[in-house]
This record gives sequence, C-alpha cells and structure tokens, in this order.
Amino acid sequence: MANIFCRSPFIIQINETNQIETKIELFIWNGSGSAPASPTYTISKLIPSTSNRETLYNISPYLREFITHAEFENNYNVGNDTLNTNEWCNVSVKRYKKLTTSFTQVGTTTTYKVFDGYTNYTSGYNYDLGDILLDEGTYHFEYDANATLSTDTLKRAGSITWNATSGYKVKYTELVTGTTNTVTIPSSGVISSYRVHPNYYDNGCLTQITDASNNVLWEATFKPVVECKYTPMVIDFINRYGAWQREFFFKASKNTVNTTNTTYNLLQSNLYNFDTLEGQRKVFNTVMLESVTCNSDWRDDDYAEVIRQLVMSERVLLNNRPVRVVTNSVELQKQINTKMINYAIDFEYSTDINNTVV
Repeated sequence: MANIFCRSPFIIQINETNQIETKIELFIWNGSGSAPASPTYTISKLIPSTSNRETLYNISPYLREFITHAEFENNYNVGNDTLNTNEWCNVSVKRYKKLTTSFTQVGTTTTYKVFDGYTNYTSGYNYDLGDILLDEGTYHFEYDANATLSTDTLKRAGSITWNATSGYKVKYTELVTGTTNTVTIPSSGVISSYRVHPNYYDNGCLTQITDASNNVLWEATFKPVVECKYTPMVIDFINRYGAWQREFFFKASKNTVNTTNTTYNLLQSNLYNFDTLEGQRKVFNTVMLESVTCNSDWRDDDYAEVIRQLVMSERVLLNNRPVRVVTNSVELQKQINTKMINYAIDFEYSTDINNTVV
C-alpha cells in the first residue's frame, strides 16, 4: 500500500477521452478497520475546455483534518506497540468520469496510508517517503543509571514509527557485547517500536529493520550519553515523515520571561488635591511568556537534517510541554568550516505562565 504525506499536495488526475466532467470520492477513516460505507467527501469539476480535458484534485487538505498529535508515542516495553490511531489515517479514492449524462468509475479503487509529513520539491509530485518514518543515522540519548524507565518517560530513548508488514523483524545488537535480540512483527499495521531494547539501555544498540528473509531495510545506531554538568532538554517533534521523533539537547539551556500588558491613563479622583500614590497610568491584561534557548552538544554534519526538520515542525514538545520554535533562521554548519558544530535553538512555551484560560 502506498503512502501519502499530506503536508505536501497529493494530486489525483483524471484525463479520459471525451470527458466533460469528473469527480472523486474520498473514504477516510482512522485505525485498522474498514472504510466507511459512504464517501467522506465527494468533489467534482467540469473540464477547463474541450481542448484541455484534464482535471486535477489536491486531496491533502481533506486528509489533514483526520490527523492529530495529542501526545508523544513513547514506547518502551512493548516490541511492537500499535500506534495511536489519531496519528495517521487511511483513504480510499474512487475516480469517476462523465461522458454524457452519468458518471462511471475510472480504474479501480486505490487505498493509501496517510501521514502528516511532507516531501521535498526536488522529489517531484506524489512522492512516497516509504514505510519507516525516521531517517537512518546515529542518534544519542541521555543515559541515567538511576532512571526508572517504566515511569521516567523523559529518560527513554524514544520510538520508531513505521508501517510494518507481518513477518518483518526488528533486530537489536548491543554495541559493546554484540548480543542480539530480535522482535518479529506478528501482524501488519502502523506500529511504534522502541529504538533501544530495554536490555541494552546501558550501552546502546544498532537497530535494524529487516524483511522476513532478514534483508536489512533500515538501520540506525543509538548511543548513550552521560551529561555530568547540565540538565539535558528532551525535544519531541513531528518530523518530515509525520511521526514523533525524540532528540536530546545536552548542553546549557537559558530561560527568559517576557511580559505583555495594556496600559491606560488614569483620571485622578481629585484634581487639585490628588493622591500621589494613585499614579497616572494603570496596567491590565498582564501576561507572562517563557522562552528557552537550548544547545545541542557537539554534532557532525548529518545533524543539520535533524535541525532542518525541527524548525519545520508544527508540533513540538520540550520536556513534555508544548512549545513553538522561535528560531526561524539557522546556519546549517559543516565541520570543514566550523570544526565544532553546536546548534542553539530558541523555543517559546505555548502557554502563558499565569492561567488565562476562559
């Protein structure tokens, strides 16, 4: 089954000989159940002209309505945990043409998995990023010998979201001893697998996803870091694939508060014998916002892609609190130029410090 990454347009084309009008039916649903009996949306178009009968439909905006990212999917102790169904959806598309007075279906019904990701312009239209929703590479996580991973969710290394096929495997190889542990996927579906096997938390591991014949389809290395001086900041964000990705910024962080308010001029209660403690101006609607600057630690050139996806993300949590990325311009550093690469990113918490919810 193909995938749609609906932060980018996904185009449905109908271009049949002698067509005068077209329509599409979208059947959208969450989870692994069946498609709805009636179409969720029906959209039709007249042809532009008899010399140009092609019609195009961008279905991505209709699909994004069905995806939300309420909380970070942080799998720890289940090898193949079913992903929250609101994190993705399915769509079946039926295409129709009208030659005279009635519509007839064009081709067969096509079904897609839909994720809240985006593709690059250079990849062209309707590009499929694949089933594994995390880039290959080397990742670092905070190691804390005193952590209780069953309850300390911010100490976990994070998860891998992927559209799994029954019989595929996740193989974990401990980085020091070479010990391996393999989890076989019992049924197909969108799942969350732990990045680091719980038994290999101390030393990290090489994690590989293979097919049923043990051919490696994807791999990444996850290494523990002991930060002795600073308190690492845990950043969870929706990456370019539309899945949660966990990153740790290990070095110094700086918190800043900023207030906004409204001021008005006060009419003195007694103009010829006024109270000097009363003042001439008053403030109201005072709101305080907090922002944080985080530093990544020393990284290699490949970390530029993580930063690119982080600043593009529309859903970010910092230590499990919602934030927005304030930094809108970042130099993507190279070791040949900079030698020591560190990224400083500014975040602003998405809530007021004082409760203003009404």
